[in-house]
Amino acid sequence: MRRLLSPVLCSFLLIVTGCAANRTVAPAGPVPSIPPPSLEALAENVWVHKSWAHVEPWGLVLSQGLVVKGPEGVTLVDTAWNDEDTERLLALVEQTLGAPVHTVIVTHAHGDKMGGLGAVHRRLDRTWALPLTNQDAAPRGLVPARHTFGEDETIGSVQVFHPGPGHTRDNVVVFHPASQTLFGGCLIRPGESNSLGNTADADVARWAETVAAVAARFPETRFVIPSHGPTGGRELLDHTIELARNAGGQ
Repeated sequence: MRRLLSPVLCSFLLIVTGCAANRTVAPAGPVPSIPPPSLEALAENVWVHKSWAHVEPWGLVLSQGLVVKGPEGVTLVDTAWNDEDTERLLALVEQTLGAPVHTVIVTHAHGDKMGGLGAVHRRLDRTWALPLTNQDAAPRGLVPARHTFGEDETIGSVQVFHPGPGHTRDNVVVFHPASQTLFGGCLIRPGESNSLGNTADADVARWAETVAAVAARFPETRFVIPSHGPTGGRELLDHTIELARNAGGQ
């Protein structure tokens, strides 16, 4: 007989997994091996980084971030799930790009986005987050960033924008003007999704208007990268707005 999870345990798991969508519970069996972090080239000087974690009851969960190489150095947007895989990711970036990570930006206070900042701080202290993210990090067992940015700010070759609450109160997006690439993180849902995913820390009522603010702020966007699915175009913004409105947002 399948054992039911208590509401308290379910809430805890949602916080641990961060942005992962609800998934069917897999049959009992051996835990699958976790692939190492990887990089996928997207445009000139732009890569998507991928890392995985096995999280019950959803199984193997992918989380993505952004890597940009600019005149100031290499910028990493979001870490891997934990320190160990973030160490691997930092080494992979340096090996692939021929330069070490110079700056790290995290997009909100969930483990899949900043769970590896401890490893980053062993190498550098140029880590950045919204003040709200640092406020929420410690209560969730996460390491805060060393520096903070404003609501709409340029850091190196990218623009960081806090459009309002959605997936979390602190979710930011990151735009790379040179390639017209928008990293939407967990605020933006992948095209195949039929729900908003984890809403444990969400403001569902305002999610749609927050994504609309992103669309208005970056009208030149060509590529849109969600945290948990394939890269798409501006249709992912429209798709997320529709999901949010169907879930009760404005």
